[in-house]
Amino acid sequence: MSGTGGRTATAIFLFAISAYFAVQVVLRLTLGGAFETDEAEMLVMTPGFQLGYGPQLPLYNWLQLGLFELLGRSLLALSLLKNGLLWLTYLLVFLGFRLWLPAGVAALGALSLLFVPDIAWEAQRATTHSNMLISVSAATLAAFLWAMRGGSWAAWVALGIAVGLGGLSKYNFFLVPVGLLTAALTLAPFRARILTRRALVVPAIAAAILAAPYGWMVQNRDLAFSSVGKLRLETDSARAVLPDGLAMLPGGMLSLLALPLLVAAVAWAFGRRRAEPDPVGPLPALLLRAGAVVAVLMALGVWLAQAGTVTARWLLPLAFLAAPGLFLALAPRIGPVARRGIFAAAAVFAVLVCAGLTYDRFKEGARRDVDFTGLPGRLAGIEGAEGVPVIAEFYTAGNLAAAEPDWRIAPYLPFAAHRFAGGPVLFLMRETVPRDLAAGLAQAGWPPGTEPEVLEEGSFTLPYRRSGAEMPFRFVLARTPALP
Repeated sequence: MSGTGGRTATAIFLFAISAYFAVQVVLRLTLGGAFETDEAEMLVMTPGFQLGYGPQLPLYNWLQLGLFELLGRSLLALSLLKNGLLWLTYLLVFLGFRLWLPAGVAALGALSLLFVPDIAWEAQRATTHSNMLISVSAATLAAFLWAMRGGSWAAWVALGIAVGLGGLSKYNFFLVPVGLLTAALTLAPFRARILTRRALVVPAIAAAILAAPYGWMVQNRDLAFSSVGKLRLETDSARAVLPDGLAMLPGGMLSLLALPLLVAAVAWAFGRRRAEPDPVGPLPALLLRAGAVVAVLMALGVWLAQAGTVTARWLLPLAFLAAPGLFLALAPRIGPVARRGIFAAAAVFAVLVCAGLTYDRFKEGARRDVDFTGLPGRLAGIEGAEGVPVIAEFYTAGNLAAAEPDWRIAPYLPFAAHRFAGGPVLFLMRETVPRDLAAGLAQAGWPPGTEPEVLEEGSFTLPYRRSGAEMPFRFVLARTPALP
């Protein structure tokens, strides 16, 4: 692509992603409603700068805390961070590819992420820390490709910083650098670049970034690893040949990659070139092999842990590498009409995401449609509950904190007992979360067998704004024993 054509393609790409994520911010503010679970979590898990906050790694919390300081604890601050990270993801992937490829092909590879449902849809609708994961994965990929292209000290330092920050996003982030490293060692154009002394700066910088937060995790293991139960680890002494999580792995992979595979298949079927494909370099092989390495590591990890479940969200590193790799491999094999068709499909899908988010906000039973304005009054009406700290699951706790920022509110995490034990506590249970007071006490950090003195208990409902449905809640006001 000529210099002018490359600049035009770059400008169009930058305008497209900037406009799209600006629209997403405006859409979220316009739709309003209650905070989703992950949004609500940020309202109760950002009390100030700390090395750790709970089972999630702290990088997203730190950035959100910074925006809260600038913009207040608002929907604007929440939406700006979420969409800013997604915008940065597409930009960094494009810039990394642009070091090796023409602008049009780099844009095609970057926009392929829009066909991954958990990136295009779930990242907008619900997730927070997973958005951080894909953003630092993009930074890692861009820095890695920079180091492979030029090998400068600046590139290796940038890669070390990216890996260190990635280690503060989500635990499964490490699959990305390991996958890239392993795949690169199998490709001659990259092997010599990796086997250099300069590469040693990467683990050194990453370790320096991770030292203090990971030290906090070691000192606060009960809190840092309180979500291990999500894995549903098998407890039988006999190791299963095929644990439930391993059987679920192919379905999770397919749920992430089915749409990219379908779009690529249609483009190839109707737009493949008859002539010999243009050379595209080693990037497609790097990304696809890295994705294969991640898949093998995921399967091995699930088997070793005897995990009883796997969710598609945990497989994001695989999709992040494999989807762009697929479209970079496809690019030289299809004509310009097919390429434009892929860009058009991405645009249509972006519009569908906006429409789907609007529907999701107003559909019957939507959690964003619950009216929390009456919750403080309901709790204030409970005899003996005035001034008492409240423990609730993230969704309820965050929405209550938004309405009453001065109340003492904590989620069902082990630090709640350390804060409130030895006095009266109001426990809120939304529907069956948690299932009963005993389960809530355990999640909040009280030891098994704790028997608090129940002072008051009952139930109430909160209405949905646009339907006659109501969300049920239970409450227990109890005097809790001090921790041993």
